[in-house]
This record gives sequence, C-alpha cells and structure tokens, in this order.
Amino acid sequence: MADYDDTNRGAAFPPFSTQALILQGKLNVDGKDSKCVLVKDETKAGKKLIEVYQKIGVLFENDKKGNEAAPDYTGPLELPRELRLAAWRKMSNDKPYMSMNVSEKMQGGGAAVEVNLDKVDDEIPF
Repeated sequence: MADYDDTNRGAAFPPFSTQALILQGKLNVDGKDSKCVLVKDETKAGKKLIEVYQKIGVLFENDKKGNEAAPDYTGPLELPRELRLAAWRKMSNDKPYMSMNVSEKMQGGGAAVEVNLDKVDDEIPF
C-alpha cells in the first residue's frame, strides 16, 4: 500500500465540543514577540488542559476573478523562509472545513493589499 504524502498540505475543522478559545495575547520568547491564543480543552480521560498556539500566518479573502478553482483565501506564512498558504472552503458530511496548501511565495507578487482591521468580519467564513 502506498503511503499518502501530506507534505505542505493540511485541513482545519470546527472545534471539538470540549474546546473553547479563552484568551489571546502576546508572548515574548528570547526577546521576540509573537501573537498567541489559549484554547481550553480536555483529554479523552477528562483531564482539563490549556493549549497554547502561536500565530504562523494570516489568510485574506481571495478575489477569484471568475476562477472557481482558485483558493478562497491566501496569505503569507511567517516562518524562517517566505511561503504562501492557500485555503479552500469545503464541506464533508454537511460539515464545513478548510483544505490548505503550502507553496513557495509567488514571484512577482502583485499589488500590496491594505486591510482595514476595524472592518474585518469576525464571523467564521463558512
């Protein structure tokens, strides 16, 4: 049986019923600030815990320009090397999820995108 290669791919699903975003903020490690969020959860055995997540990138709504195969969201990954994250809204068994793909940053770029964070919609995008 061939092994499935999920290199530079991923998926995101709605949270489990045990999970809840409880706090967000900034964490400084060795003099470098980064954004973080704290998610309350519990193990299968019922032990309560808090998971700490660090921001690694951002997704912006993509103008598909009539190309329905284009990703719904794209953005940069903030890693040691410059990468691009693309995400597509999908449904499976009537449940929403996002399929993601990591690729090299596109050469030539394009026009810079200015985002007014005061007008960002906080609703889940699907």
